[in-house]
Amino acid sequence: MLFILTALQSGAQRVANTFQAVENTVVSMQKLDAVYPPAIAADTAKAVFKGPQQDKFIMAYSAMLNNLAIYLNQNNFMWEKPTRIFNRIYYAADGSIDYYLVNLLGSGLSDEKQKQFLALLNNFIKTNKINISANTRFAQCSPVIYKNVNN
Repeated sequence: MLFILTALQSGAQRVANTFQAVENTVVSMQKLDAVYPPAIAADTAKAVFKGPQQDKFIMAYSAMLNNLAIYLNQNNFMWEKPTRIFNRIYYAADGSIDYYLVNLLGSGLSDEKQKQFLALLNNFIKTNKINISANTRFAQCSPVIYKNVNN
């Protein structure tokens, strides 16, 4: 476990990829989940954000996803239809994004559209972060329905 923690600390390089691509690697969700506690959880004792901080986190998380939608639109990424994708995002304590993992299986996106989405997502996480911080790293997962931003 200490090796995994050391490898993750030294190797955090802001990566966006699919669940399947990181499976069986040093950045698999199972390994990341061992060192990134949940931002919010049903068992609040395990959650990084407690009480009113949970509402602040949810607002910051929603705003970050909205900023991503705007970024995709500004970079000419157009969804063919509303697309449901499951996200698992791992944050540094300052709110910067270490890993943004997505499950694109069943999304209906072509291989080319998936590559374009991942390339833009990798660029987005280099300069964008969630507008909340904590005293430790944290993770959040959720399904998201991505759709085009109305101009």
